[in-house]
Amino acid sequence: IEGRVMTEGLRGRKMRLARRAMEEAAVGLAYDDGVQAVTVDRVCAIAMVSRSTFFNYFPSLEHAIFGPALTYDLALTERILAAHEDDLVVAASLIVMESVRGQGDDELLRKRFALFAREPGTTTTVSWAAGTSRAGLQEVIKRWLDKHPASARLVDADHATEARMIVNFSVTLGDEVMRLVGEDGGDFPFDPAVFRTVRERMQTLNAPAR
Repeated sequence: IEGRVMTEGLRGRKMRLARRAMEEAAVGLAYDDGVQAVTVDRVCAIAMVSRSTFFNYFPSLEHAIFGPALTYDLALTERILAAHEDDLVVAASLIVMESVRGQGDDELLRKRFALFAREPGTTTTVSWAAGTSRAGLQEVIKRWLDKHPASARLVDADHATEARMIVNFSVTLGDEVMRLVGEDGGDFPFDPAVFRTVRERMQTLNAPAR
């Protein structure tokens, strides 16, 4: 039995190291040469694995570059929503940022955030707006609105609709925050005040001209 447990432990460690090697190769190539320059063959060559091994670990190249779909910790989301209940769009963006931070705080994560800042459109097309991540965040916001109906702003729509719109706005907010951080040469983690600055600009543009 001890031999089997040890073998399974070694196998698990080997799998984690292989996954990490492929992620580091994919992110490193994207960081050095740009996202469009990354191919599965280049990643496999650097990580010294086969294409079949790569796809055993990742459903797509984008997953290796940008990471898996986000999951949301209940205590974390409750804390952020309570602190920013006056603006759930900002809260949603901060939930995403903190959830990504929860995946670790190392060179791989910093490079991923650098990619977001350098190529902000990727936050919409690939990562933050990935279907699973988006749907999960919408459910988080909907549950908050169900539990705190006074926080709802729309009187003519249900909480699911409002949550979907909040998340859609938060994705745009996240893109603009990344762009602003990239222009200013900022780094991760970002100052939450940046989200407020961009949000104020969005609100100014949303207001009809008089």
